[in-house]
Amino acid sequence: MADIQLKPDDRDAVFKALLAQHPDAFIGAIGANGLFLPLPREATDTGLRPIESASSMLGLAVIDDHRLVIDAWSEAVTAGVANCLVHLIAAPDRLARMHFVDMTHRFGVYIGIISGSGLAAELTLQPELVRPRLVTMHKSPVSVVTEVGPEITDLLGWAPAELVGQRTLELVHPDDQQRAIASWMDMLSTPHGSARRVRLRHLHRDGRTVWFEVTNHNYLADPDHPRVVAEMLDISDEMVAQEAVRAAEQLMRRLTETIPLAILQTAHDGRITFLNERAAQQVKAQVGDVLTDALLELAEPVDRRRVGDALAGVLTGEDTDLEYGHRKPGAGIRRIRANLRALTDDSGTVTGAIVCLADVTEEALLRERLWRQATFDALTGCHNRAATVAALDDALDTADEHAGTAVVFLDLNAFKPINDRYGHAAGDLLLSHVAASLRSAVPSGAIVGRIGGDEFVAVCRDVAGREHADRIGADLLTALSAARVQIGGHTLVPHASLGVAWSPYGTGDSDELLAQADAAMYAVKRTRGDSPALSHTG
Repeated sequence: MADIQLKPDDRDAVFKALLAQHPDAFIGAIGANGLFLPLPREATDTGLRPIESASSMLGLAVIDDHRLVIDAWSEAVTAGVANCLVHLIAAPDRLARMHFVDMTHRFGVYIGIISGSGLAAELTLQPELVRPRLVTMHKSPVSVVTEVGPEITDLLGWAPAELVGQRTLELVHPDDQQRAIASWMDMLSTPHGSARRVRLRHLHRDGRTVWFEVTNHNYLADPDHPRVVAEMLDISDEMVAQEAVRAAEQLMRRLTETIPLAILQTAHDGRITFLNERAAQQVKAQVGDVLTDALLELAEPVDRRRVGDALAGVLTGEDTDLEYGHRKPGAGIRRIRANLRALTDDSGTVTGAIVCLADVTEEALLRERLWRQATFDALTGCHNRAATVAALDDALDTADEHAGTAVVFLDLNAFKPINDRYGHAAGDLLLSHVAASLRSAVPSGAIVGRIGGDEFVAVCRDVAGREHADRIGADLLTALSAARVQIGGHTLVPHASLGVAWSPYGTGDSDELLAQADAAMYAVKRTRGDSPALSHTG
């Protein structure tokens, strides 16, 4: 990034050169926060096509190029001019160039110009549309909608006024209605302010199914305004990813059962009596060789004992399926799925075995990729909500006895002004830094999950008591206060409110423990106020 700010005359010259070189380009006025402003008259008179229906230059580029746009904008703020090559959402198959010029000395704004040979006269710059994922709904004691946020239209297709007065059960998929009723009745029995969470399929107005994680907060004891406040989070993408994992695993099982790539038969002494051509190529063996010797020679050292035990076991009647590393000459390490089945005579005596070997390297990589998509938040790399709750359930229910489980709930203070001032890309960058700081500070074996927009939860095992849990929370706040994020020439320092809950081994419920930590966090927020989410240094 350049350190020298161009003089106004030099910036004027760059601006004039861009107008002369790109008469068919698009032009927009940008404020200090990176968002578009109305074009000054002088800029309108240039004859360039005005950028419309977009909030920022960032929203016009494909997601993979967002970092390029952010870096160019930061350089323009510092040096006065900058540019970058990007793919536009409106024309993703061609490169366009984004120019930024500081014209605050003349027009009071920065100027953004988009040029490129692929910007046809009829092209309209379409910004990326961000669909909301969360809506808040208020319900009566009998689950009738009394109020719902405008986001419901994007999520389920209904206007808020159309749902007021309707029973929420009518929105739930018929197969999930019994679970919805059970969760509602459970929530009714909880103390004032408690919450219950349930995952339900809902019916979109057009007939589609949309998955929501619904958190019902019980405020029915409020004498002035008895109600249930439901936070409905769209988890459809997460559920699709989990279903893809299940489908991929089922597909792999069926493939290895029905489409063997290599087949070998052995006698009761383990010597090969038959192998097809693929098997001969894969294990470099022939009839009469000992199968154990042939497989172990190419198996990865770490897997040799398991392979040997499986081969010995099948010759005593123990069928086995396993996956192991196989060194294939010229192709590196492959993952092999081996299905071993014993052969017996009419009396049940083992006479040999059939071994089916399938190369599942690509399937293993796909399984790993899908597992990561279903487990981790794409932006921060933290566990997603479902994986965080699963980790907490495991910590509470594991057979490996430990001291206890701590839950630390963090909520960034006043995070919205960051997006408003610096743009969502800056907010995303801050969230990523916060996540990295938290992961570096939790104890070994703990996980950090992102369960909401700016909400994080740490799940820690083997925590000796509440005092130990509080120390972990203090360590996380210390790590967070040490985080530094460079945005727009400023160093930003995040702040958060934090709540801690602890349960000894063998006790506690995941929903209850999360609710306790959540309540403790909000108690801190109410006591200390929603302090700024960031401070400026430098």
